[in-house]
Amino acid sequence: MKLEILGSGGAITTPKPFCNCTVCELARAGSAQDARLGPSVFIHGPNLLIDTPEEISIQLNRSSIEQIDGCVYSHWHPDHTAGKRVFEMNKDWIGLPPENRKTQIFLTEKVESTFQQFLGLKGYFDFLASDGLVDISIVKNSEPFLLNGYRITPVQMKLDFSFGFTIEGGNKKILVVMDELKAWVPNEVIGNTEFDLVYLPLGIVEVNPINGKRNVDPKHPILQYELTLNETIDTIKMLKGKKFILSHIEELDGVSCSMGQQLGRYCSEQTGKKVELGYDTLICDI
Repeated sequence: MKLEILGSGGAITTPKPFCNCTVCELARAGSAQDARLGPSVFIHGPNLLIDTPEEISIQLNRSSIEQIDGCVYSHWHPDHTAGKRVFEMNKDWIGLPPENRKTQIFLTEKVESTFQQFLGLKGYFDFLASDGLVDISIVKNSEPFLLNGYRITPVQMKLDFSFGFTIEGGNKKILVVMDELKAWVPNEVIGNTEFDLVYLPLGIVEVNPINGKRNVDPKHPILQYELTLNETIDTIKMLKGKKFILSHIEELDGVSCSMGQQLGRYCSEQTGKKVELGYDTLICDI
């Protein structure tokens, strides 16, 4: 198995339009590891895509991916779903008769219900299915399913509209949580599992521990409902993993590639575990 980071950004990508901060200027200058597109990863082996941000076509075109055999969604938020039109790539527009491709979409019951509620998501996927471009499978919120011989199990977060996933196969196990980690406590099975790789969101860097810069006012309400770096560190301490990769890095945190390396070392020191910050195009061998 390999995990390929297609996009390591969060709700706001880096560079942010019209922003002249140092990190955004670095990203515009062509520093590939400083630029962060929307949150998405691909798991080679099962050939599983997780989430489709607005920039997914750009991400796929620059990736090493040759085939997508399945796609799951962590939750309905637009930074994770707005690139849903990418599956129109399956359509053969000029063949006579057309030879369309088809992608298997797996939705947990809870994700399906939120897709019915928000942003017209379920209607759009039903449209793709009616055109023969996707097949939609509804899976139980906590029951595993198989893809190319790999066992994939949804892991429901405390914010129950969102899911992580464990992927097992070839004597390897990984845990991927794209977002919405706040207040989640691993159950006994997850907490006792020795993962080869754990992929988690960084969380808001309220105060940068490297340079002491405060990014968010301590009275700001965002800290009540959004994950923070310190909370991510607490979660890492509760998990067993050979390596941790942190992603979903927001533009507002001002995390350049070099700052990311320093924050990775800081998190390693705080947890006693191997922690790195991810960046777009990073491929992790598992």
